[in-house]
Amino acid sequence: MTLKEKKIAASGLGWLNALLTPLVFMIMWNWFIVKIGAPQINYWLSFGIVLAADFIIVMPSQLNSKALDNDVEYRYKLNVFSTSSIIMTMIFALIIHLFVG
Repeated sequence: MTLKEKKIAASGLGWLNALLTPLVFMIMWNWFIVKIGAPQINYWLSFGIVLAADFIIVMPSQLNSKALDNDVEYRYKLNVFSTSSIIMTMIFALIIHLFVG
């Protein structure tokens, strides 16, 4: 994969992660947290919660030299890992929801 292709793929995966993470959070919230008495949330509320958590937790840890240097290889690997983590989280949550649900 060329550098240009990795840059495009990293950007695409970054956008996919930004849109998919709140969806997974919303689904898991509505599956599990609602059962203990919390209200259901919609996509935009989950987007706000994820954005706030991202600013508090994730952003400071990602401000390292590779991210600041705009290292395409690093961004590509980070976004592939993030996408894989989101998908695996959803699969495990679905399995738990099916057995507990």
